[in-house]
Amino acid sequence: MNQVRGFTLSFVIVIISFVFSAVAAGLLADLVGIWKKPAIGSVAAFCVVIVGYVTAPSHKRMASVIWLIVGAISAWFLAGDSYYPEDYEHAYQLTIIPLLATYLSGLLDLLLCLVWHKKQNKNEGLNT
Repeated sequence: MNQVRGFTLSFVIVIISFVFSAVAAGLLADLVGIWKKPAIGSVAAFCVVIVGYVTAPSHKRMASVIWLIVGAISAWFLAGDSYYPEDYEHAYQLTIIPLLATYLSGLLDLLLCLVWHKKQNKNEGLNT
């Protein structure tokens, strides 16, 4: 029962972090004056994977992989048709840059989580 409660809490925290990180990234991108969609996607993907890993009560690697897959599918639908902004050379033309930025950020974060997990397990083996 504790595992179910732990994963339910993890799920809620991941969703909240997704919303918060997406809004914060959008506001920051607007403030700095950069293209919002790739910034929002990459920051949100990074936060979802890392928060999913950190908050999972067990099976942390599997949780981060599952969150990457869920996030990738969600990004596919949320990104929809992406167009270059009006102030770019290829304004209003279709692009996959926001989706690629999201996927690459999520994959990079998954690799970081896996390396982190391996180091944690190695350190725990030394302490026992």
